[in-house]
Amino acid sequence: MNPSAPPAIIKIHSNPMPTIHENIFLFYGEDTYSSSQKLKHWKSEFVRKYGDETNLEVIEGADLDTSVFNTNLEAMPFLAEKRMIIIKDFLSKGSSDNQKRVAENLENTPEFVILIFHENEMPDRRTSLFQKLSKIAKPVEFETLSARDTTNWIMERARAKNQMLSPMAANYLIEYCGLDLWHLSSEMDKLHSYTNGKAIDQKIIEEVCVPSVGSSIFKLTDAIATKNTKESLKIFKTLILSGEEIGRIFFMVVRHFRILMQVKDLLEKHESPSSITKRLGQHPFVIQTTSKQAGNFSEDQLKKIYGRLLSIDIAAKTGQIKAYGGETKEFELALERLIIDYCK
Repeated sequence: MNPSAPPAIIKIHSNPMPTIHENIFLFYGEDTYSSSQKLKHWKSEFVRKYGDETNLEVIEGADLDTSVFNTNLEAMPFLAEKRMIIIKDFLSKGSSDNQKRVAENLENTPEFVILIFHENEMPDRRTSLFQKLSKIAKPVEFETLSARDTTNWIMERARAKNQMLSPMAANYLIEYCGLDLWHLSSEMDKLHSYTNGKAIDQKIIEEVCVPSVGSSIFKLTDAIATKNTKESLKIFKTLILSGEEIGRIFFMVVRHFRILMQVKDLLEKHESPSSITKRLGQHPFVIQTTSKQAGNFSEDQLKKIYGRLLSIDIAAKTGQIKAYGGETKEFELALERLIIDYCK
């Protein structure tokens, strides 16, 4: 080795940072109501700004033809500055091959195109298309609102319609109808029409609104805890008449008692509400309400009820109880017997 020779120059190759395209968007998340409202607003604003829907195209992801799409992507807008292309549920319903083809061509999206991917289901983050969108597009995740944010959302919606609604009534509406914004939006429209500007209270909510399955099951559990046979059977009948399949009702009941057992166990170990929420992967509102209800049962009582529910499940799956082909009377009767036996 020659000591007088100049040192070798080492070249370090770094991957260039991907360019963020300000005109490509991904709307996704568990709060499909908010993402759909956002998309609706963008569409109306586009039409307002550019005159009509000539340059607005909506494509169902399951039907997307990549060869046609890639060609169409470069088509100039007609008598306007921009085109808007909305692709719905492509990450959840499009084939993996089509997603790869679209991902490969994304960076060729012209600046005059506003390209929006809108998903009603949580997309698989491992796919090539999601990975590409997360790097070069502007992904917007719509997370489920907290109970407090949902209350604020209800209050803001009421104010916009000059509807009198107290925070207490808003909280009760959440307890009665659940946290799903689609359902809450529908129920608030009904309340607005029914009250004609008068104040909304708990009594009116119970008269007008359709309770969520989760809310009804929570009330059923409360009635069982106080051994109120009449009220328990009344709520159970209401659930059956609501149109929900008995299998889904049963699943929700089992799920609720399983969460009750888990919450009670963690509370007795002095876990904090935030820790329980994280451990069980449930919404904070669910943990908050379930924690209160857990105190109405002993650990032994919860184990007995849960064990009985599992026995009913096994009997239904092994044909000892008819639970198929529209024959659900035996299944319903088994649940009624559980309610009556426990309330005794």
